[in-house]
Amino acid sequence: MGTKPGAGQQAVNAALAALAKTGDAFALGQLWEINRGLLRALFWRWYPAHRTLADAHGMTADDFEQEGYFAVQYAAQTYQPEAGSFSNWLGQAMQRQIGRALTGGHRRSVTDADGKQHTVSANPLNHCASLDTPLDEDDSGASTLGELQPDPAAASAMQAAEDAIFQEQLHAALEEALHKLTEREQAVIRGKYYAGKTVRQISEEQSLTIGQVNTAKTSAFSKLRRNPRLMRWREETIQRRAWHGTGFSAWYAGGSVEERTVEHLEIKGIYFAVNAKSVV
Repeated sequence: MGTKPGAGQQAVNAALAALAKTGDAFALGQLWEINRGLLRALFWRWYPAHRTLADAHGMTADDFEQEGYFAVQYAAQTYQPEAGSFSNWLGQAMQRQIGRALTGGHRRSVTDADGKQHTVSANPLNHCASLDTPLDEDDSGASTLGELQPDPAAASAMQAAEDAIFQEQLHAALEEALHKLTEREQAVIRGKYYAGKTVRQISEEQSLTIGQVNTAKTSAFSKLRRNPRLMRWREETIQRRAWHGTGFSAWYAGGSVEERTVEHLEIKGIYFAVNAKSVV
């Protein structure tokens, strides 16, 4: 199971995997989301050669994708960059996860139509429960299992409204804090963390020495660290909520998962520095 995403995605994969390994829940979620297409492709490569096995367990593309989340989680925890690309590592992790899902620790042998033997689970995955099943079998008027199922559309609408308010507040706090910096400090912070420029590029564009750029950055972080409005947006909040939905630089136009991921990594750079005890 292999694939060859572009170098840009591989770099993002590696960065997200490193963050996810530290327990960053957002990074893990984004790592899974941007690799969902890859996981689908892996399924349709795997399925034709293992159709009998998959059908015996009721395994569908959706099941495969769900198992893919655990494969991404395992891959992030074990990934070794020196061994190659994350996508290839994920392919191996997916093979491992399929084996675990199909056997579940209770194994038996089956023979397919071609006479090949496979080790499979003794407990198929496709157990079903009717949505009409009453929650209390002794009460004919009791609520059913189906009535407790969430409404994805309603949940999505509520989440979108909540995120819009939250991001508007975060956007305002960041902009207010940045506008309290000097023009030089703003140029350095925006250039380095929003535009991804190097210190040398900033120094050339602003007609500053490298030392002056570093001094401006240190001064800016010192001011941001003491800004009372930014105290609200601690790392845990940023990690779990702020980047769900529209990204910062795509504020008015929306943004793709990849764009939001890059934005998240850029802003985390600011927050790591702002919240650190010292600036390197």
